[in-house]
Amino acid sequence: MVEVHVCVKESVDVSSLEHDPRTLSPLLEKAQRKVGDFEMNALEEAVRIKERHGGVVKILSVGPAVQTITLREALAIGADEAYVVSSPELRDADPWVLANVLAALSKRAGKADVIVCGEASVDESNYQVGPRIAEELGIPSLTHVSRLEISDGKAIAQRSLEDGIEVVEVRLPAVFTVGLEINTPRLPSLLMIRASAKKPIHQVQLHELGLPREKLTPKVKTTSVKVMRTERKRVVLEGKPDEVAEKLIASLRSDGVLR
Repeated sequence: MVEVHVCVKESVDVSSLEHDPRTLSPLLEKAQRKVGDFEMNALEEAVRIKERHGGVVKILSVGPAVQTITLREALAIGADEAYVVSSPELRDADPWVLANVLAALSKRAGKADVIVCGEASVDESNYQVGPRIAEELGIPSLTHVSRLEISDGKAIAQRSLEDGIEVVEVRLPAVFTVGLEINTPRLPSLLMIRASAKKPIHQVQLHELGLPREKLTPKVKTTSVKVMRTERKRVVLEGKPDEVAEKLIASLRSDGVLR
């Protein structure tokens, strides 16, 4: 029997994100939100571990305004219950604060054998939260895991790195961050979606975690986020193919693209 905690972030759906044409700032308040792509892989892997070894999967989710419908979507995949901290105080939370809250929430949820996170979020992609959770809990962490096997109180993880594949054995408990290549998340059936309505969602107040102010104070402040403005030159080259090719090369050289 294995207790698996899986961190699920409610991310902005970047495919539907719009921006203010005057200020170039993203319209985050109007954007749709969903379970992030990496979190879906983490959730799928957590459920597969439960299916192979028995046990329980608990969702951990924190944010300024976590929606119940998002958690129900995650529970429908196969998790058993959810623990959530939804507080306006987390609106400007950076990876340091999020990891501290998630680590404390994991302790509140129970003693985890395995903690699975997406290796990054689709909206911020900082790749920090998983390792920071492990550091806070004082347990090992393995990132970029593309295959994971659990057996006899230890895990064998395959890590996909830039220059090759690394296979590592680690004793549990441990934190693992996974990418899109580890699995294909399942689509919940109607029965699974209906069953998720009966699964408990535990609302935990931020102050109940007993974290000192230092661990709730961001170390990084985002000053602004803006869309990069790009404009096309709209240069039209006319003539025969060989003439157009010569004009194109000359134009690229004049722009410094070719030398």
